[in-house]
Amino acid sequence: MALLQKDLFNSPYSGVFCATNDLVTLVPPGIPDDDMEAISEALGTKVEVITIGGSSVLGTLIAMNNKGILVSNLITTLELEKLEEITAALDLNLGVLSERSNAIGNNFLLNDSGGFCNERLSKQSKVESEKIFEVDITSQSLNGMDTLGMIGCANTKGGLCHPEISDNEKEVMEKVLKVPVMEGTVNFGMPLVGAGIISSSKGAICGRQSTGVELGRVEEALKLF
Repeated sequence: MALLQKDLFNSPYSGVFCATNDLVTLVPPGIPDDDMEAISEALGTKVEVITIGGSSVLGTLIAMNNKGILVSNLITTLELEKLEEITAALDLNLGVLSERSNAIGNNFLLNDSGGFCNERLSKQSKVESEKIFEVDITSQSLNGMDTLGMIGCANTKGGLCHPEISDNEKEVMEKVLKVPVMEGTVNFGMPLVGAGIISSSKGAICGRQSTGVELGRVEEALKLF
């Protein structure tokens, strides 16, 4: 298990550019081979290069757990074909969500036990997402925000969330995700931890600006030891 500090494209926001589960990490083009090797080793996953709608901000356009991958309807035919090959090889469900709020990665916070979705998503989208992820999804904002993928980061063992979340919402998160959740920051005080970190159950990637105290909190919250 490893906690790797790595800036991507000179940015500390790995959660914006990448998406991961315990099997595969999706990264955009332009990341050096040695960095991709380090990411693969830290997370214990295979690394695949892809874009969504020609964009490199995969973390905002993709949501995933160990059951499936849900992507924005901005995806092109060629990109979808590649993603179909990846998911078929790993026996993962794959879905494309047709929503006006098409920043899919921002709209979901989940693991293999449960999840949250943006309250503005349609009932049909919620049902479709439950089929893809094979978990119950709760429509709820957290800390007054509906960009749930930015609020927190969770794996199969623990979760890290925005430091100003209420005690009641934290309890709800633990009940839905079925893991202990801790408050914290990354990248020298940045509270939107979902934008600043990606995590599998084996490791995590966060920016170089993260302090020693923040790194310790990440390791403890996500049980990376």
